[in-house]
Amino acid sequence: MKYLRLTTLAVSLLAPLVAAAQPGLPGLPGFGGGSFDTVIAVLTDSINIIIVFLFLVATVIFLWGVVKYITAGGEEDKQEEARNMIVWGIIFLAVMVAVWGFVYVVLDFIFGTEGSVPIPNKGGVPQQ
Repeated sequence: MKYLRLTTLAVSLLAPLVAAAQPGLPGLPGFGGGSFDTVIAVLTDSINIIIVFLFLVATVIFLWGVVKYITAGGEEDKQEEARNMIVWGIIFLAVMVAVWGFVYVVLDFIFGTEGSVPIPNKGGVPQQ
């Protein structure tokens, strides 16, 4: 039941992104118009937002595990639970970085794009 609620919440929040439900997609019947390139651009932007969100979730899991470990106060069962959260957070981050890199290696191989690997939402990082 818990997973059903979580899945329903995720689908409810992500449905507008998947459906490309935004006004003014010129040329695409049934979606208010738009070209194939526009739909691909919307999906790419949506996936980049999801990637950033998943990185945030993995980081929060890791940091929450660190906080729980520090506040465990020497209790073995709480330390073990916190250690598991830390390990799963690190595994989640490592898998996401590996898959993200693998996707861009495959895209480079297939489409022959040269240059640096684009970082999702690179422009949002403050520069000094």
